[in-house]
Amino acid sequence: MDNLLIDREIRILHLYHDLMNLYGDWANVAALARVLEARGAMTLTVHLSIGDQVDFNGFDFVFIGSGTERSQRACMRDLERHAEAFIKKIDGGMCVFATGNSHELFGRAITDANGERYEALGLLEFETVQQDSRVTGDCIYKASFLEDRLIGFINRAGHGQKGEIERPFIPELGPGASDSMIVGDASCAEGLKYKNLLGTYMTGPVLVRNPALLTYFADRLCPDSSGKHTSGDPFFAYQEAAYRKALGELSERIN
Repeated sequence: MDNLLIDREIRILHLYHDLMNLYGDWANVAALARVLEARGAMTLTVHLSIGDQVDFNGFDFVFIGSGTERSQRACMRDLERHAEAFIKKIDGGMCVFATGNSHELFGRAITDANGERYEALGLLEFETVQQDSRVTGDCIYKASFLEDRLIGFINRAGHGQKGEIERPFIPELGPGASDSMIVGDASCAEGLKYKNLLGTYMTGPVLVRNPALLTYFADRLCPDSSGKHTSGDPFFAYQEAAYRKALGELSERIN
């Protein structure tokens, strides 16, 4: 995606903020807005949900958080009316971040634990089959597009996924670190990456816990001419210190 000329406000959409927000996912949009403003940009965050009119042409970044399987299905039904416009914007390079089970919405379909199959957005060629069991735990990921490892928390339905997509997150600790998460594939990688769309089963304030990932999105929306990536942000150093401490404690479980 071409760098934006910041002569206008950057518009952030928190989509399904009330239904897909289980573990403080709202903090992701708050942290991103803070960093962008520290870089000199004006931002506007809009919260929309089921039944609201959405013009994706009016936004630069869309975030969808994690929710229950019931909430996920409700949002999936609502997304049907937005599918064409949303897919067009993603194909055009709009930044989108989907945490928890919300990233499953971008596949062809989701089959629930009762065997009911629901059509999803159909942007990418994969399907998810959910199970009755749950998978939870802290995790460390190696991301294919970042130097720094990522830390997070997983709480998802047991499942299988099939389909050839780019899965950028390789578990070093936590769910998936020893068992394959993908049906018929020896790889344990998870999530999805397509242009500027990024999805992961990590949930909660992922961008707060991972300064490198926060910087990754900020750089696409408002490049930092100082080269320091943190200019003007008094809180970024605290995020980095918290990240290093948490990474160190989690890494001890591997050794």
